[in-house]
Amino acid sequence: MPTTRTGPHPVAVGAVVLLVAVIAAALWNSDESGTGARQVGEAGGETVAPAAALPPPVPGASCAPTITNPGGDNNYREDAPLDVPLGRGLVITGTVRDTACRPLPGVPVQVWLQTALGSERENRTTVLTGPDGRYRVASDPAVAQFGEPNVHVAHDPDESPWRSVWQRHVLHPEDTLAVVDLTLAPVS
Repeated sequence: MPTTRTGPHPVAVGAVVLLVAVIAAALWNSDESGTGARQVGEAGGETVAPAAALPPPVPGASCAPTITNPGGDNNYREDAPLDVPLGRGLVITGTVRDTACRPLPGVPVQVWLQTALGSERENRTTVLTGPDGRYRVASDPAVAQFGEPNVHVAHDPDESPWRSVWQRHVLHPEDTLAVVDLTLAPVS
């Protein structure tokens, strides 16, 4: 008389155990966001002081160009309004340089993020860098949209002498400052 199996097949059990182990290893080795985004925020409610002046570039120095990270161009739109305040409570700032480490004045930088009052598709602005290559955007604090709170910073204007770059960086809800620097490579 044939025996009847009363539990799951050992091969099926082994396959499930292997699958769980592979998923656990992938999660253990992944970054927090899983998109290559990195933490750039600063929490604590401090008053954000104006940034110090950049030291002059060192002759012959080179800065690695910023690479677009996965998810950087999510919800990007070319038509972001120029210099529109996005609220208060969070400052997104940074310096835009060329690959010779020189600050780039007059470069358009687009910033967008999800806040309690607006989605990433609506809550965006484009600002121009100042004479020192710095940009600054005041915004309401970031909130999570399908994951963790994040901010997007991009340079992608038509007919620019600089290559496009899109960045996505993770924030914490209590962050008051996000610093995202860009180093732009020439188009040719």
